[in-house]
Amino acid sequence: MSEIYLGNKNLKNKDVKIQYTKEQIAEYIRCAEDIDYFCEKYVKIVAVDKGLVAFEMYDFQKELIHNLHNNRFVIGKLPRQVGKTTTVGAYLLHYVLFNQNMNVAILANKQSTAIEILGRVKMAYEYLPKWLQQGVIEWNKGSIVLENGSRILAAATSSSAIRGGSFNCILLDEFAHIPTQIAEEFFTSVYPTITSGQSTKMFIISTPNGLNMFYYYWKGAINNQNGYVPFEVHWSQVPKYPGGPLRDDQWKREMISKTSEKQFEQEF
Repeated sequence: MSEIYLGNKNLKNKDVKIQYTKEQIAEYIRCAEDIDYFCEKYVKIVAVDKGLVAFEMYDFQKELIHNLHNNRFVIGKLPRQVGKTTTVGAYLLHYVLFNQNMNVAILANKQSTAIEILGRVKMAYEYLPKWLQQGVIEWNKGSIVLENGSRILAAATSSSAIRGGSFNCILLDEFAHIPTQIAEEFFTSVYPTITSGQSTKMFIISTPNGLNMFYYYWKGAINNQNGYVPFEVHWSQVPKYPGGPLRDDQWKREMISKTSEKQFEQEF
């Protein structure tokens, strides 16, 4: 049997034996126990101006990672262009890599969006050293299955998207942009399964979009009424990067001049 999966030299096949050095064993344990260390040393992302780079997390991204890692139910209200997809993807990568038999569902307002998030996870996985990878059993556009029994599925949010499945972690991306009827049907069919577990997780991450079910859960979270941990990022928290704009009042005025104040308030 080939040591690489279906000709992809970046992926380790199942049943491949690796002789770990003492240093690799220590590093593996540290990565499992320290998610910040794992993300910043081993997760690769694609930056717009730089291409493939290490994931150097902003402070608010570390805070988001810790919220996801330490809580079962998290709701995040985040503006556009703050790296939320990259951050959540890095957490899910760590979750399936260092936990056995975890079923994860990535659900979004569009199937293409969910597949894009999974694509970020897959790309980061391919750039891990082989001794840090699990063997690959399945590697498709909309799902992956690893040798440790963990898997990730990507689909559009609907009442039937994951009906009949058993999931340890569900990510609802851009939930404020799901039609209200579909959002209600989804929670009616899926929510009882998630809440019945002792360690199951559900994350709701979105930009705001009016008064809808996301708004209802967000208000409940900030009023400590529904068990969700609220997490919010302001557009000005994104630091200036080399060659990039400083997110200050001037940047805000320029963004509004290119769109509208209403659009800026919703998107950022």
